[in-house]
Amino acid sequence: MKFNHIIKKLKNESVSIMIVPHTGENVKQINFKKSFLYTFLGCSSISFIIICASLAFLISGNGSLYKDLATKEKIISKLTAENNVQSKEITQLRNKTKLISEKLEALNDLEEQVRAMVGLKKNIDSMKEKEVSRSLVSRINLDSSDEELDSQILSLSGSMDSENDNLQKLIKDVNNRLEFLKCKPDKWPTHGRITSKFGYRLSPLTNRRQFHKGIDIANKTGTNILSAANGIVVFSDRMSGYGNTLIISHGYGYRTVYAHNQRNLVKVGQKVTKGQLIAKMGNTGRSTGPHVHFEVHYNGKRINPMKILSSK
Repeated sequence: MKFNHIIKKLKNESVSIMIVPHTGENVKQINFKKSFLYTFLGCSSISFIIICASLAFLISGNGSLYKDLATKEKIISKLTAENNVQSKEITQLRNKTKLISEKLEALNDLEEQVRAMVGLKKNIDSMKEKEVSRSLVSRINLDSSDEELDSQILSLSGSMDSENDNLQKLIKDVNNRLEFLKCKPDKWPTHGRITSKFGYRLSPLTNRRQFHKGIDIANKTGTNILSAANGIVVFSDRMSGYGNTLIISHGYGYRTVYAHNQRNLVKVGQKVTKGQLIAKMGNTGRSTGPHVHFEVHYNGKRINPMKILSSK
């Protein structure tokens, strides 16, 4: 009841505002109902509170927004730095890819040179792979896309694997070839003057035309006689007509004979190396002076030693 009474009282009460001009004009009076004034003040207060709250919300929101923006700027800065590092790494990778390609081609050329040096035949499959490798080198482009670069790297990897296999095979072939060269009787057995060549001649003993089975190299008695290649001594004794004789088996179908020696310095079963001292020059057997009678047998047949001996 009291509340209703107060409401009715506010509706009936009014407030007057007097306006007194400085010019001396008539005083003006404006009357307001108290209820209107209170309503206006209440609405104004509520509006002020809403405005203040909104400002506080906006200020708070902007602070969070600025903080989030600063965080994102840091992330962008970090990503930019990482991107720069990756760009440098990609450039380096591209340069290394080109360098690897060039070195791979150099290895291919080196393989061909090694084969030529040791007298090995060219590897047809290897030559085809070299053409692929050279083609790949010519296509290397530092401005290629990442996908193209990946493809080039994969191709390079495959080429390098193939070249590695080729080099392993080459090493094996070279070792075999070197072993063969060690056993090839191409070293001159001694120094001296060639008095008789391979083939038909007039025998100094019978003065008849006779086939000479080797070459005769004359020098002083006691001159060193060397093994023409690596091998194993299979005969070291006197032989009819040949006097003190050595026969060495070198493998690969080769045998050599050294006859008319003053004395033999190696025994049957003994391994000898190319250039090793094996005997002293003499005049034993059917001989007209100190010399070594040197024969080369290949697959059971006598061949001309001059065709296999290296140039002096």
